[in-house]
Amino acid sequence: MTRISSLINRPILLTEDEFDKRYPLLVNHLDPDATWAFGQERGCLFGFSQPEIEFVLARDPRTVWTLINNDAGDPMLISGVHLVNRIGYLVSTVARPESLIVEVQLETDGENA
Repeated sequence: MTRISSLINRPILLTEDEFDKRYPLLVNHLDPDATWAFGQERGCLFGFSQPEIEFVLARDPRTVWTLINNDAGDPMLISGVHLVNRIGYLVSTVARPESLIVEVQLETDGENA
């Protein structure tokens, strides 16, 4: 059983394109200057103002993603609400399965963040 449970807790790695297809994002309706925008659309990144944090924390935790800088200083998304190395939060319209941990290594060409 230990072996099975350790496999379940391993993160699933997605590319940025796979993430975009599986987990469409909500637009940050609270901040007209939010980043993480596609083209001329409004941004999706939620920051740390009280209204934004309250909005994020009121969502189903399976729809929340934390944008962080990993130990190497590279941006990545991790499923759930995290505090360490956080840059901001994204909220998807599709929830990930309860037991699934997802990580997304982001491209660093400056397109999204």
